[in-house]
Parts: sequence; C-alpha cells; structure tokens
Amino acid sequence: MQPWESSSRARFWGKADTQPCEICDHKLSAVASVEDRLRAVKLKQRQSHEKLISGKGFALNPGQKYYLVPSSWLSEWRAYITATGKNVSSLPEPQSLEVAINSLKCEKHSRLLQRPLDIVYKRGGITQKTSNTDGLAIISESDWQSFSEEWNVEHADGACAEIVFSKSSEDKPHESSEAMVISDKDPDQSINGANDDLEDCRPYVRTDPEVCEECIGERESCALVEKLNYQNEDIHVYLVRGKEAPKSIREASAALPVPDRRTSKRSRRTTTGNSISLKVSGSTTVYQLKLMIWESLGIVKENQKLHKGPLEIEEDFATLADKCIFPGDVLWVKDSELFEDRDIADEISEPKADALPAEEGFRGTLLTSSVSAQLCQDIVSSE
Repeated sequence: MQPWESSSRARFWGKADTQPCEICDHKLSAVASVEDRLRAVKLKQRQSHEKLISGKGFALNPGQKYYLVPSSWLSEWRAYITATGKNVSSLPEPQSLEVAINSLKCEKHSRLLQRPLDIVYKRGGITQKTSNTDGLAIISESDWQSFSEEWNVEHADGACAEIVFSKSSEDKPHESSEAMVISDKDPDQSINGANDDLEDCRPYVRTDPEVCEECIGERESCALVEKLNYQNEDIHVYLVRGKEAPKSIREASAALPVPDRRTSKRSRRTTTGNSISLKVSGSTTVYQLKLMIWESLGIVKENQKLHKGPLEIEEDFATLADKCIFPGDVLWVKDSELFEDRDIADEISEPKADALPAEEGFRGTLLTSSVSAQLCQDIVSSE
C-alpha cells in the first residue's frame, strides 16, 4: 500500500476507527440510566410488597380493614415487578391503577361490578382463594397505602373490605343486619369456635361500596345469552356401560375423547365405552340430539337416558340452550334396553305427532291440502 493511500484511508475512516462516537455513547448512557432507575423503582416496590409479590394467600382477621383490587391488574403488576433480564424494560406497565379502580364501579348505582374472590375458613384461619383473571383480591391497608403513592391514586378512592360472620350459612352478604363483626379487641374471643355462638357462623367479605348484584346479574345474563347463541360447535357424548357413570363424567369435567383412536367416522373407543363428538347449535332440540346419538351409537331414542352431570336431560322439544348445554360440554348416555331396536329410518319416516291425518272422505278437495284455515275461509267467502 502506498503512503498516500494509507493517509487517504485514514482521513476517510480515521474518526470512526480510532475515536468512539460521542452521540452513541450518550444514547447508551441514557438507556442505561433509564433501566437503572426502573430497576430501582421495581426493587423498592418488591420490598414494599414482599408478601403480595409471592402471590400466596395470607391470613385475614375480622375487625381489620382491607382494600380490594382487580385480580387481573394484580397479576399484571406482579409480572411487571418481578421481570428480570431483558424483560425489565420490554415488559409494558400494567394498566393505570386509577383506571382499573374506577372501572369497578357502575355508573347507575356507584357500586362494585365485581365480587370479591371466595374466602376459605379452615382450622380456625381465614384465607382468600386466588385468581389471575377474575374477581377482586384482598390486600392489606399498608399495601394499598403504598399503591396509592406509587401509582398516583387517591387513597380515599379505594374499595374497602372487612371480614364479617353471618349467623347462618343461608344469610346473604348484603344482609348486614344479620351479620356480626368479630372484633379482635377481646383476646378471649377467637375465630376457631371457642365461643359457642360462632360455631355455626360463616365468614364472608363485606365491601364498601357494596357489590351491585343488579348490574352484575344483568351482565351475566347477557353473557349467558351470548354464550348460548352458538352455531355448529362440538359437544361430547359418552356411552356409559354399567350401573353408574365414572365420577369425572358424572361431574361433567373437561374429559375429552381420546384423540387419534377412531373406530368410525363419528365415534371413538374409550375405557368407558364409546364417545362421540357432535356438531350442534344452541337451537338444536333434544330430539334432534337423540337422533344424532341414535345414528352414531345405535341406541334407540326411547332407550336413551341422556345426562349432563347428575341431571337427566328430558323434554325432547326443548333446545340445548334451554337446557344450558354449552360448546365443549360433556354429556353421557345409558341404554335402558326397554324397547326393541329398530332402524332410524323408521323414526324419520313416521308422521309427526302434531300432524293430524287428513279425512279420507274429503280426498281430492282443498280440505286435504296443506293450505291454512284462513285461506280456506277466504275461498268460501269469495264464492
């Protein structure tokens, strides 16, 4: 290489090869500074909410004030705070806690649109069940105080909760006059049944504001109607041999047919007998479903004892929506063997019970046709 070539190349590439880029260093420093601050914030929150981070239930005490947050928000927050490595800056923040809290209250009554998660009363201790998606989770007052500072929420906007005991298991949570608050001021009075008056009591969560059962009921009804308005979805039917269905099927569990073990186009062999998957809609009648089962499993419609869980499905002309049969449900059927086998074609070709036979004496007239009675009257009046 000639000296002049070396000097030219040095003039062209020199700064990039020999000196660091100050702009790039500045950007890298800024990014590192942001990540350091983010780590510090998350570390502080982990220290402030050490018990809450674990996700485990904690003991609840009557007479103590708690607060409620959506379980879904708490799950997102926990994932965000505990993220490490590359996920520290890439994982998005959870939804604004203020927005999440405000969305809990209905506009019509300013009451809660979600219910607290169920609580468990076992061996003298009270804990709350956990969920990552549904319901309201109980947190301590100190946790709420920290949340309100960390996420810029007014402390007074929080939904409060307390553990109270009902006088009977049939009492409803909104019947506060029938509930008794167990105070922790008396050390001799404990939750474990030492006081005879509390032996039959059941704890529940009383909230402020109250749960809006009216709005929740309307929303659940709409969701149920929408869920039952399905088309061409699968349900599963098991043929049960023997006196009783297995517990998993009887309880309508999520047991599905064994995959890739077809005995025919529509049925599969299992340890219980045959299981089939059928395409149905919410408007499918029980009669039509029994015909499908007859065609697939060869059980005469009259011999079918069809069940969902422990309940027998009756009323042939009720729809599956009427019987609250949803997509993916597991049904089971037994063969009573009371009636003789016959071809399904005979059932299909038989006249319907509600179709009256035409009078033979009027053969060849309009009275034997399928025209409506109103049309017949119009013809007679016109003559």
